[in-house]
Amino acid sequence: MDLQSGMVYGPLTSRRLGRSLGVNLAPPGRKTCNYNCAYCQYGWTSFPASAAFPRPAEVIEAVDQALARDPHVDAITIAGNGEPTLHPGFAPIVEGLFHVRARRAPHAKLALLSNASTLGRLDVVYSLSRFDERCMKFDAGDATTFRLMNAAMIPLARLIADLRAVGRLTLQSMFVRDAEQTIDNTTPRAVDAWLDAIDRIRPERVDLYTIARSPARPSLLAAPRAVLETIAARVVDLGVPARVF
Repeated sequence: MDLQSGMVYGPLTSRRLGRSLGVNLAPPGRKTCNYNCAYCQYGWTSFPASAAFPRPAEVIEAVDQALARDPHVDAITIAGNGEPTLHPGFAPIVEGLFHVRARRAPHAKLALLSNASTLGRLDVVYSLSRFDERCMKFDAGDATTFRLMNAAMIPLARLIADLRAVGRLTLQSMFVRDAEQTIDNTTPRAVDAWLDAIDRIRPERVDLYTIARSPARPSLLAAPRAVLETIAARVVDLGVPARVF
């Protein structure tokens, strides 16, 4: 899938958020992320990703103008080409969008799609209070699967601890298999480890899904719906609501 070309894109129809206006905080034409997920629809991450981020005022103005043209959205979603919280001006952007939403589209939710890697930063944690939907990626509960799935620049134990500390989160969990049999987080061992982490984190909800677009690793295969439903039922048994997409 091509990178988003501007600071604002859509509105698009989201499986989870409805009619969503996307907000891209990455530098123009760059995927900027500290993960390198095998299933990413934007392809592999190129390191280092050094380029000029858009100024907070530019982002806020772009969203303001987009909502002036079309305020009938269900969500304003900060996501875009990579990890949005890496923007050095993330906190003032969130504060500005919070007020733009209140003026232009008070019925819409303010949503964040993040990989949770920056929850150790106070400015990010404080900004979370402005979001109605705080959706954090969490695909693996053991270090090997985490490395194969996400190639993240953060230890898994720290990620779990940060997610547990923040609270009031929705976890987004991608499940895939691999025609080359290298990556598979649907195996009993991988699922058991993931469920143990879910039980420790205690999110408000878990959203389970599989690939719907071409992934960075071409050999990945979508997990069957029946497998997702079985895993979701085990999440519910923990006392945590779960949805399958």
